[in-house]
Amino acid sequence: MTENTLKIAIADDHTLFRENLALWINASEELEVVIEASNGKDLLDKLEHTKVDILLLDIQMPVMDGFEAAKIIKRKYRKVKILILTLMDDISMISKVIEMDLHGVFTKNTSPKELKKAILGLKEDGFYSEKSLYSQIKNIKSNSTFVLPESEHPNFTESELNIIEHFAQGLKAKEIADILNISSRTVEVHKQNILGKSDFDSMITVVAYCYHHKIIKTEDILSKINKH
Repeated sequence: MTENTLKIAIADDHTLFRENLALWINASEELEVVIEASNGKDLLDKLEHTKVDILLLDIQMPVMDGFEAAKIIKRKYRKVKILILTLMDDISMISKVIEMDLHGVFTKNTSPKELKKAILGLKEDGFYSEKSLYSQIKNIKSNSTFVLPESEHPNFTESELNIIEHFAQGLKAKEIADILNISSRTVEVHKQNILGKSDFDSMITVVAYCYHHKIIKTEDILSKINKH
């Protein structure tokens, strides 16, 4: 392991799943599991003594569930990226993940390749999910638990909308730059302009806002993915 190795925490009450996930992650030179926790409270106790970069968090756990733990972690450990890994795949759950400004959601049936790409991608901004959840994400706009601020829509340029649509695919800035044949710096400038216009603090929230208000459409995102 090196100083650039991403430190991972796993919180899941199913011991066999948690330990096997840790073994798989530790097989990568880029990743290291430094915390294994069986519930939210256990996780919070261990975070007091161990620094992590990324948290793989189950929702349904005894003592303290994943969402309750995530609220506390977002307040106390702002730099920790939180990726939900769960058996659930309903719209209300996905809506809450986005509403809480978490960094992604995967079911436990996801492919290892998709999950590893998301974990490594969390070094940068973005929202990550597996392709099988795109249809549920499309329906978030009709869920009453998903609340967005009421304001005039930002006047995004065509280039900015293109950047937003690529972030919506869970791509990293460098990947977007390569696809669009522009520099990573140009992507970053677009990103900062987008955040400035929208008054949001992350591209995750921008993407959710754009889905909700039909500024971008799931069909457009899927068509872009199929071209890559």
